[in-house]
Amino acid sequence: MIPANGGAEQPLKVGDAVPVGATVKTGASSRAVIKTTKQSAVRIAENSQAVMLELVESDVTPKVLIDLKSGSLGALIQPQAQGAMDFKVKTPTGIAAARGTMYAVAVEDGKGYVKVEHGKVDVIPLNVQKQVPQTGKVTAVAGTVNETPLGAAVRPLKEGDIVSTGSTIKTGPDSKATVTMTTTSAVQIGPNSEVLVSEIVESPENPKVLLDLKNGTIGALVNPGGTGKMDFKIKTPSGVAVAKGAFYSVAVENGKGYVQTKEGEVVVTPLDASNGASTNKP
Repeated sequence: MIPANGGAEQPLKVGDAVPVGATVKTGASSRAVIKTTKQSAVRIAENSQAVMLELVESDVTPKVLIDLKSGSLGALIQPQAQGAMDFKVKTPTGIAAARGTMYAVAVEDGKGYVKVEHGKVDVIPLNVQKQVPQTGKVTAVAGTVNETPLGAAVRPLKEGDIVSTGSTIKTGPDSKATVTMTTTSAVQIGPNSEVLVSEIVESPENPKVLLDLKNGTIGALVNPGGTGKMDFKIKTPSGVAVAKGAFYSVAVENGKGYVQTKEGEVVVTPLDASNGASTNKP
């Protein structure tokens, strides 16, 4: 496994966690089975390379997005999760969206192939996806702000830079950055913060933003005219803040998430009901 920060390769063993952004590589006569959510799993075949772009465990809308660079993988989704599960495998030529329980995806000579065992799989060509930018744009930077793109080296961020899905943004002391996520949303990342950009979808019908706040603070602005359509979420260690309003902030301190609503409404879904919901911080 190659960590999301681009560090040295690490051997995988049974019981290891595979975090978002990590790349799993298998050698000859090798394979790995990874439980992606409670109701889904993948089996990565030999001589394969797959990047875990998104893993969201949720009783309401669990999500999995895997970028298969080469080789093949088999995907298994429990039948009772079919209606709610958003399970996708990206290949160089398209995205396979599961509408069934078992299917296989392979990449050969730069092309993606899908074989359905049970159910149905929708394949969306990437030439269609390219009409939907998966990037944000930096509009302001103060102090020291660095970005680690998926599978690349750290670079300093400056105004006008493009931030891609899978990137991690870190701010130093007395530093901040403003990033336009879609045409109807933007965030300001506060000092001493770390944010993983998990998903950006620019779409008139269903724009989406998913950010994973590891530490620090984010102020989020969602255009009130688009709040009915916008799927804007910020994940914290203790819950996911779903925007139902226009202006709010999210903070992570000592491994707990806090939400302060400036305008509108924010619904917080606990990541583990046994731990209780995230709290609104005054």
